Amino acid sequence: MNGNGSMIEVSGVSKSYPMGFWRKRVKVLTDLSLEVRRNEIVGFLGPNGAGKTTTIKIINRLAFPDAGQVTIFGQEAGLKPEFRRRIGFMPEQPYFYEYLTGEEFLGLCGHLNGLDRREITDRSRAMLGRVGIGEAGRTAIRKYSKGMMQRLGLAQALLHDPELVILDEPMSGLDPMGRMEVRDIIRELKAAGKTVFFSSHIISDVEALCDRVIIIHRGRKVAEGSVEALMGREVQYVEIVFSPPPPPEWISVAGISGGAGFIQGNTFVLRAAGQEEASRRISEFRQAGSLVVSCVPVKKRLEEIYVEQVGGGRPGGDRHGD
Repeated sequence: MNGNGSMIEVSGVSKSYPMGFWRKRVKVLTDLSLEVRRNEIVGFLGPNGAGKTTTIKIINRLAFPDAGQVTIFGQEAGLKPEFRRRIGFMPEQPYFYEYLTGEEFLGLCGHLNGLDRREITDRSRAMLGRVGIGEAGRTAIRKYSKGMMQRLGLAQALLHDPELVILDEPMSGLDPMGRMEVRDIIRELKAAGKTVFFSSHIISDVEALCDRVIIIHRGRKVAEGSVEALMGREVQYVEIVFSPPPPPEWISVAGISGGAGFIQGNTFVLRAAGQEEASRRISEFRQAGSLVVSCVPVKKRLEEIYVEQVGGGRPGGDRHGD
């Protein structure tokens, strides 16, 4: 690993694929550079076709760049088997030997990663339980649902206790409970000193988990930074909740339009443009007999930053050529 603590360095990487009948080469990545440092959780965002999966394949030496360089642990990626054993990788669409059971599949993965028989048995059972499919360890994978396969894919990535974990769309196909469990696992990895680099189209998960975020669009990096830095400190508006709501005629006289406030159950939700308006409205509502339930300054969300950067491109899982 480099002295500066870099686990992954991508420097000036470009990649193109031949496509169509005439096999014309189409640029997928253009001069892409990024860094993932030790003990970070880094989220990788971009719309369909942005180049996320291609980048992850290049980092894992499953594809090769036309130009540029990738280093892991400070050395050229993927040249030595011992480096691969320090990496846990889960592809976007994991492939399995479907007639193996979950335990048998993890046994194969453990053997490939140099674990002994006892380690394989103990870790396989523990990891299947940790990802929520412990009861299916002796069931053939062909009987697994998509969500169960996704969990098994995560289990194999973590089986050998890697230093660096690379996950391509780890929440894909999971229900809300499954997503929450995966988020907990990622937090546990960071607490244990691991480094996690993952792509996702679920921006709320990225916002909740990540130390830094990298956004790419059309093969180029368009934004990078901590979640806090990207979202900025500027308050967009102040959301104030009053109860009980004042009479509708009072709201009309006060000049509050539907876009600035609305009744919600036994409360009235108001969006004030800033601190000055918020203070004035609180005084007015108190005089009308409404008390403040909550008063929260609202900043720009990561989803808004994403849409600004990619020009409205919808986040989603990548496909071939991305």
